Amino acid sequence: MKKVIRDNYRVEITPDPWRSGLSHDQMRGLLADLEKGVKRHVDGVDGVTQRWDTREECSHCGYAWETLSATDVKNPKFLPDEHSVEGEPVCCEAGINEFRAERGIPALAETGGA
Repeated sequence: MKKVIRDNYRVEITPDPWRSGLSHDQMRGLLADLEKGVKRHVDGVDGVTQRWDTREECSHCGYAWETLSATDVKNPKFLPDEHSVEGEPVCCEAGINEFRAERGIPALAETGGA
C-alpha cells in the first residue's frame, strides 16, 4: 500500500516583481539582502539558499535557443544550407551567422528576411 511521506519543508520568498528589470548581479545582491534580513529577524531558520530559473534565448530575435542536433544535420530538409553543423541555432539568420562567424563557417546566403 502507498504511504505518503512529507519532508524537506521550506518557505520560498519571492522578490518584489517590480525589480524584474535588474541585472542578474543586481538581483543576486537583492537576494543576499533578503537572506540577511531573514537570518536576522526569523527564528527557526536552518539555511537560506538563493535559487533562480534559467532559460536560454537568442540575443538577436528573443526566441528560445534551439539548435540543430546530430540527427538533424543528417537530414537535408532540416538544414538552411549545406554548411549547417550540429549545435547551430535555428531561430534566425543573425543568430546562425554569428554562430558561423565564430567558427569560420560561411554565412547564410542573403535572403532578405529575418
